[in-house]
Amino acid sequence: MKIGSRKTKAVVAALALGLTVAAGAALAQSTLRIGLAEDPDVLDPTLARTYVGRIVFASLCDKLFDIDDKLNVVPQLALSQQVSADGRTVTIKLRPGVKFHDGEPFNAEAAKFSLERHMNMQGSFRRAEISQIDKVDVVDPLTIRLVLKAPFAPLIAQLTDRAGMMVSPKAAQSLGDKFGTAPVCAGPYKFVERVPQDRIVVERFKDYWDAGRVTIDRIVYRPIQDSTVRLANLRSGQLDLLERLLAAYLAHRQSPIESFFEFCRCHEIAQLRKLANEAPVRALVA
Repeated sequence: MKIGSRKTKAVVAALALGLTVAAGAALAQSTLRIGLAEDPDVLDPTLARTYVGRIVFASLCDKLFDIDDKLNVVPQLALSQQVSADGRTVTIKLRPGVKFHDGEPFNAEAAKFSLERHMNMQGSFRRAEISQIDKVDVVDPLTIRLVLKAPFAPLIAQLTDRAGMMVSPKAAQSLGDKFGTAPVCAGPYKFVERVPQDRIVVERFKDYWDAGRVTIDRIVYRPIQDSTVRLANLRSGQLDLLERLLAAYLAHRQSPIESFFEFCRCHEIAQLRKLANEAPVRALVA
């Protein structure tokens, strides 16, 4: 059973709509430990291709656009978009005051660099997703214009995933094809370390443009392929969340709340509600 099931989504939706308890009952959580069903491939949004990699990217790399809980496309690092009457140009206004994890500013030049990297880098898995972009023009410091080969209605939707993730030009140029070993993006968490087949660690980025929505200090992703071992780690307190469970583990549960408590080792509804608003957790139930 994929964690993004109807039962699990129902719980997250209920929490988001205002399920509350006394404020004093909430427990602060400084480190969140998430069990993944496999180890992600390279942590470079241009080259990555695995599903679990997208879960980790949700903490590291913001995109030009995002998808909200009602499945609407909404701005993230972009502020707005305008499509020309003939559908062949898309003008995107960018969010001011955004920094990459290395302190470099996010602006139109950085957005142009990131999109052209997705389009042109050898081995890019994003090239086909945005192949209808002919060129990227910088209009002003916070505006880019995408010139298309032909009208392409799904373009903005494509920019809600890895094709829309922005990377630091300085870091990408410095690291080249090794960028995935130490990714530098503009998400709520910055990269700390990766030990293959053991853990990926990220920590809160204090200069994040939407810092008020970030409540967890540190996230540790632990790849554990065996679903039984993964669940045992959750129940023993070694993990706080699981990426996915088998249907057999949830078949005996009577309610969405019971099912979600198997998925999340949280002791307070308020804590669960707070976690549901975190980008890394929303990525688990998307």
